[in-house]
Amino acid sequence: MCTSVARTWQRIVALLSEHAPATAREIRPPAPAADLEHLRDRVGLEVPPELADWWAVMDGVDDGRDHGSGNRSGYLVPKNYLPLPVKRAEDEYVRQSRYPDPGCCTPEGAHRKEAGQDGFPFCTGVLPIGRAIDGGLLCVDLRPGEDHGCVMEWYASEGIYRSEWASVTEILDEIAERLDDYLHDREPPYRERHPVITDGELTWP
Repeated sequence: MCTSVARTWQRIVALLSEHAPATAREIRPPAPAADLEHLRDRVGLEVPPELADWWAVMDGVDDGRDHGSGNRSGYLVPKNYLPLPVKRAEDEYVRQSRYPDPGCCTPEGAHRKEAGQDGFPFCTGVLPIGRAIDGGLLCVDLRPGEDHGCVMEWYASEGIYRSEWASVTEILDEIAERLDDYLHDREPPYRERHPVITDGELTWP
């Protein structure tokens, strides 16, 4: 595989392996193809190619481990999100889909809202791909529309809402660029803060 996602991920892993080995060690091997097929069947919607490509080179981190205040080495996505393995993504999807947005999700499995639109409590057209230290979820929007594949955030009190990322590719590009800027001591863009590496662990401000 030689996609842009795979290349960017290789760059991230190389930087982490050299400068944040505790975080690099948390990353699981590529996800089994059977797990991804099972997830597709469960969700019933197409997974964006870039997300499939990311899972094809890594299967998240073990979010069942204790990644509390004393160990945040697995939170390698900005805003301190743990990337979920495919099976855990499916678990979270099933759990949250018990509370569909009545203004969006129909009994037939269709959606009244397009990708990128907010919803509450959840929407069966969005797929969790990350979990935050405070219980939030990072999701990819699988609903039809111009913004198909955009990244959403979810909290129990707020429902789903648009994140600052338009795609999984944007997340990975940001990780690579901010890591590279930090390691080369470049001035961050306005209002942005560098990540921090302490004792081999990567954390985000």
